[in-house]
Amino acid sequence: MSYLEYFLISILYFWGSSTALSFGVGYFTLYRPVISGLLTGFILGDAVNGMAAGAVVNLIYMNFISTGGSFKGDQMLTAIIAAAAAVTLNLNMVESAAIAYPFGFLGILIWKYRLNINSVFVKKFEEEYEKGNNPEINLYNGFLPQLLLYIMSTSVIITALFIMNSIGIYAASLNKILFILGFALIIYTSCSLILKLKNKKFILIFVGSLIITLIFNIPSYLTVLTVLLFLFLYTDKTLIKISYVMHEQSILNKRDLVYSWVIWSNYSHSCYSFERLQGLAFAHSMKNIFRKLYNDKDEMMKGIYRHSEFFNTEPNMGTPIIGYIISQEEQMVLNKEENNNISFVKKGMMGIAAGLGDSFTQVVLTPMFISLSVVLCTDGYYSLAVIPVIILALLILMISYTGFMKGYYEGKESLIERINIVKNSKIKLYFPYIFSGILGVSLGKLILFNYMHFFR
Repeated sequence: MSYLEYFLISILYFWGSSTALSFGVGYFTLYRPVISGLLTGFILGDAVNGMAAGAVVNLIYMNFISTGGSFKGDQMLTAIIAAAAAVTLNLNMVESAAIAYPFGFLGILIWKYRLNINSVFVKKFEEEYEKGNNPEINLYNGFLPQLLLYIMSTSVIITALFIMNSIGIYAASLNKILFILGFALIIYTSCSLILKLKNKKFILIFVGSLIITLIFNIPSYLTVLTVLLFLFLYTDKTLIKISYVMHEQSILNKRDLVYSWVIWSNYSHSCYSFERLQGLAFAHSMKNIFRKLYNDKDEMMKGIYRHSEFFNTEPNMGTPIIGYIISQEEQMVLNKEENNNISFVKKGMMGIAAGLGDSFTQVVLTPMFISLSVVLCTDGYYSLAVIPVIILALLILMISYTGFMKGYYEGKESLIERINIVKNSKIKLYFPYIFSGILGVSLGKLILFNYMHFFR
C-alpha cells in the first residue's frame, strides 16, 4: 500500500466514524461495512472485492446497535481491514472477514476514550463561560473534538493496517481455517438473531428461505424489488410530511431553521461525551437562533450556555424537540417574559424520542435496507447493492428534516404524532418476517457463491 492509500483510508475511517459533514447519514451509510468496504476497495483499486468483503462483515455485524454510548465492536474498522485483506492479500470474502474480525475490538478504544476526553472540552467550555470570555461553541463542539477523533482514528487504522500486512504472509497457508472461522461467525450471528426474535414462525421463514434459495437460486433482485414495493406501499407518508402552520408573530424565518437543522444533523455527536452526551450539540444548534433573537452578545451567550445541559435523544426521530424548543425561545422573546419550563419540557421529550427512535431507525430501518444491499452483494449484483443504502439515507434525511420543521410549526404534538406513527407502523410490525426471509436468502446466496471455493 502507498502513503496516499493510507492517507485516503484514514480520511474515510475518520469520516465514517464522525457525524460531521455527512448530515447524520454517515452512520447509516459510510459506517456500514458494505459501503466502507466498497470505498476501501475503490481506494485500493478493486471496489468489487472490497464490497464483497464488506458485505460478509455486514452479515457478521447485522445485530449491531449503538445506543446511549454503548459500543460492542467497530464494524467499519473491521470492514476496512477485510476489504484491504481481500485486495492486497488476495483472500476470499469470507476469509478476509475472518482475519479482520478481531480488529473490530480496537474501535472500542476510540469510542471509550473519545467520550472521556470530550468531557474535557465540555468542562473547558464551562470554565471559559464562567470567566466571562464568551467561548466559541464551534470550537468546543466542532473543531477540537473532530481533531481529536481524526488523530485517534488515524492512529488506530494505521496500526490495524500495519498489523494486518504483517500477519498477511501467513494468511495463504491458513485460508481453509479462516474460511471455516468466517462461516462459523456468519452462521452464529444469523442463528442468534433469529433466536432473539423468540418466535417459531421466524425460524421457519429463515430456514424455508434458506432452503428455497439453495434449491432454486432465485435472483436476489426479485426479493429486493418485492420488499421495496412493500415498503413503499405500507410506509405512513405522514411521517415525512410537513404542514407549515405559520406563527402569528415571528422573528425567525425558514432559512434560520434550516441552518440550525444543518448544524444539528452534522454535529449531533461531534462532542458526544459521558459528561453531557449531546448537550453541547444542542447548544451549538441554537447559536444562530440566539444570534437572531438577541442583539446583546451576553444574552446570546447566556442562552447557548443554558442549552449546554445534559441532553440525549435519537438524532433523527428526535428533531421535533429542537424545532419546538426554538419556537418556545422565540415566543419568550416576543412575549418578553421568562419561560422556566423550557428545560423541563426538553428533558421530558428527549426520553420517549430516544427509546422509540433507536428501536425504529437502528433496529428496523437500518437492518432492513442494509440487508437488502448485502443480499444483492452475495448474489454478485454489486452496482445495484448501492440503491437500498441510498434510499435509507434519503429516508433518514427526510425524517430528520421534516421532524425539525414540524416541531417548530406544529408544536410538541408533532412528536406525539411521530411516536404514534412509529408504534403503529406496519413496517415495524412485519419487519421480523421480512428480515428473517432476507437473512435466509443472504446466507443461501453466500453458501452458493462460496461452495466451489472451499473445495478448490
